[in-house]
Amino acid sequence: MKKIDAILQSIPLFDNIDPEKYSHVLSCLNGKVQDFTKGEIISDSQNSPNSSGIVLSGKISMSMISRNGTEHYVQQFEAGDIFGEAFSYQTETQDNTVFQLVAVENCSILFLNFKNLYVEEALACPYASQVALNLLKKVVQNNLHLNSKVNILSQKKIRDRIVIYLQSVYRSGNTMQIPFNRQELANFLGVDRSALSRELSAMRDEGIIDFYKNEIILLRRDLLN
Repeated sequence: MKKIDAILQSIPLFDNIDPEKYSHVLSCLNGKVQDFTKGEIISDSQNSPNSSGIVLSGKISMSMISRNGTEHYVQQFEAGDIFGEAFSYQTETQDNTVFQLVAVENCSILFLNFKNLYVEEALACPYASQVALNLLKKVVQNNLHLNSKVNILSQKKIRDRIVIYLQSVYRSGNTMQIPFNRQELANFLGVDRSALSRELSAMRDEGIIDFYKNEIILLRRDLLN
């Protein structure tokens, strides 16, 4: 429990809540820890009740599945990240939304029933309103992320998609760690893996970037202007 509390202290969802009250909050949200092995399906559109929570260790990915079975990466979550918070606002299952959560590596998940924040009984919980406010802020941030994803997919050229993605993950310095392998990045950008590799190699040959595995080095800072 102490390990979980240490992680929760670094998560915005628990801002302005006394760590000594974490157990009470987790009880109100039906908190349950579950472990998954690499490649295991954590949840999908047929099992939406277990679609919200916090990654305690490892990594998971969220994908959308098209009608023809094509997988489109939406987002990857690492230790300390909250996922699926938007599902707490759904009043019924959206049959036309096909999503899937998969363990990218062995992971431990703290599942939370955020819908408990919006029932009458939550009025008796002194921490429910604070958690709900924190959760709303997270939903807004996630919406900004999805807007960035839409902007990426609206670009016709692969290079433009790459540049916009790099702009979204850039923080400082000349080196960026990409949380995807080459296939995952191709899925996220909505392009063919071989086409992505060719474009990255062309950008390297032009002296714009260099790369090794999931590390990208900016050789021309004006790329992000």
